[in-house]
Amino acid sequence: MEGIEYIYDEHGKVKGVIIPPELWEKIKAEFFEPSKYRGIYRGRKDLEKSLRELREEWERGF
Repeated sequence: MEGIEYIYDEHGKVKGVIIPPELWEKIKAEFFEPSKYRGIYRGRKDLEKSLRELREEWERGF
């Protein structure tokens, strides 16, 4: 791929990779998509509100 640079150690093993920012943004967007990891809250529009409501169910005021 264009613009990717590899960093090698003294034994010829790859120790790191330098990639262009544009490629990193594309990879990062595909790598982590929080909505995939929300379970039952996946379709919720306002996750923060849903979490507050869940918390209120467990607060009992003892």
